[in-house]
Amino acid sequence: MEILIRDARFWVALLLLVRAVLFYVVPAFPEQIWVAIVTFVGVVLGILAGNNVVQTRRAANEAAARSVGK
Repeated sequence: MEILIRDARFWVALLLLVRAVLFYVVPAFPEQIWVAIVTFVGVVLGILAGNNVVQTRRAANEAAARSVGK
């Protein structure tokens, strides 16, 4: 459970779930707030994607450095 709580993708999914429930319960919710929520989620997803790329490249570089050192 602790791993799940520390995973940023979990929090984005939870945020999207709350947004979906809120949209269902209050369909007349102000559009400006929806735009802000969608923009925020888009920025968070972009940051997560960038972080994933950095981690993948770092792992590939470390693996290449280990193979060269052998």
